[in-house]
Amino acid sequence: MTVLDFERLSQDTSFNTSTTPPSHFPKRRWFEQWRRPKVDVPLIEINEDGDYREALERAYKQYPDKPYKIQHFPGEIVIVPPHMIDEIKNAPESKLSFQQASYDIFVGQHTGVTNHERAVANILRVGVLRLIDAVYPAIQDEALRAILSELGNDKEWKSVLLFPKSVNFIMAISRLVFVGEPLCRNPEWLKSIVAVTQHAFGSVPDLWQTHDITRPLAAWQLPSLQSVRAHRENAKKLLTPILQKRLEQLEDPNFKPPVDLMQVVIDNGKKNGEGRDVDYQLNAIIGTGRAALFTASMTTFQTLYDLASRPEYIEPLRQEAAELGDAPLNRSNVGKLTKLDSFLRESQRWNMFMLVSVIRKAMKSFSLSDGTFIPEGAILGFDIRNAVRNKSTLENPNEFDGFRFERLRAENGKEQMFQSVQTANDHLVYGHGTQACPGRFFAAHEVKVLVARILLHYDIKLKDPRPGRVAITDQVNGIMVQVDPTQEFLIRRRSETA
Repeated sequence: MTVLDFERLSQDTSFNTSTTPPSHFPKRRWFEQWRRPKVDVPLIEINEDGDYREALERAYKQYPDKPYKIQHFPGEIVIVPPHMIDEIKNAPESKLSFQQASYDIFVGQHTGVTNHERAVANILRVGVLRLIDAVYPAIQDEALRAILSELGNDKEWKSVLLFPKSVNFIMAISRLVFVGEPLCRNPEWLKSIVAVTQHAFGSVPDLWQTHDITRPLAAWQLPSLQSVRAHRENAKKLLTPILQKRLEQLEDPNFKPPVDLMQVVIDNGKKNGEGRDVDYQLNAIIGTGRAALFTASMTTFQTLYDLASRPEYIEPLRQEAAELGDAPLNRSNVGKLTKLDSFLRESQRWNMFMLVSVIRKAMKSFSLSDGTFIPEGAILGFDIRNAVRNKSTLENPNEFDGFRFERLRAENGKEQMFQSVQTANDHLVYGHGTQACPGRFFAAHEVKVLVARILLHYDIKLKDPRPGRVAITDQVNGIMVQVDPTQEFLIRRRSETA
């Protein structure tokens, strides 16, 4: 429980923990943020341990085909049965909004999580992929440089913690795409961008425990959010002269701008001039960076764990990567790694970022097909484990089969199906429908480049495997899934790649 220092608060003249909501969010009066719509469906109680995974499993047995609700910040979340997913997944944002649901659940008012303008999602969906195609030689070189730097050249087995290194891997690649030289090499910039992401997400469970009235005070005093605000200001200070110089250079008709996210934001914001504003630029970089760091680093770590705990997959995947030879790791060639893509999709299926997916906030009242009335402001979603395991069309969905999707893609007419970035009614790790995670294409490319390079250059296995553990994501906090960062791995440099 957060203890508030009221004396310190009274002496502070700059108390302001709220971020500015995205411009496309509807304006709310101050008291509306405390409104908690109620939905008339059964309530599933959470046990005294606060185990939401157990509650969802119990609820499925009680209400396999009916909506129910759980108590969870910011009030209630209605869990919709899988057979109704088509009613939800493609509903327009004006009716059901993923971003506004996420903003509420992740306390975006204070953390800044999902506090991005609509244009940022478009940049992630289209602009960043174009950047990958333009700078892939630098990405593959940076990936190898980061791997060698983080894992070293030891020919004997050594113990490492791979979760923080996974974050460093992704940051090393992403920084080139986001801001380019020279800022991407500035350790102060890198520290600030990582801290803004990690500490924002880390503060969410603490804020869940606070009362509506005292939450702004708690957000002001939480060390994690103090860090977010300080690092954001530092990032702004570092970005300002770089942006000013870029804008001055663009006045020269002979200047050829570098390929980076900053330029994409400038070009996309020409109409209204937003891309020339340092706060708009910083929000775009942080928003894009959060998507990349959170999604890609979690996926990298989960994939490496699943490989190390199932070593029979390592050699086939290593051989597939070796068959590419010296071919550049652009999107076309990475797309040839069908075994790795299959393993990645299965790892996603086995793990998850959240217990509840395809989360939406009702922007206007409506009724589900069974007549359940959903009032404006209600939050709803789907039990991802139920969809993946109990309602799956896959053969033996409760077994890990790393190459199942490669076999499915080998069937006539299915060559472009079952890819790791594709969502489905029984594959909800990235959400589903028109509002699915726009950063998944960039994240999947980064992860495959990294895992392929690691397998070619290193042997990997678990240190002290824990009996009975089937996934590294076996802990939850509310509906948030948590990896175990303390899991140690054994790594050694392969002699044939020395």
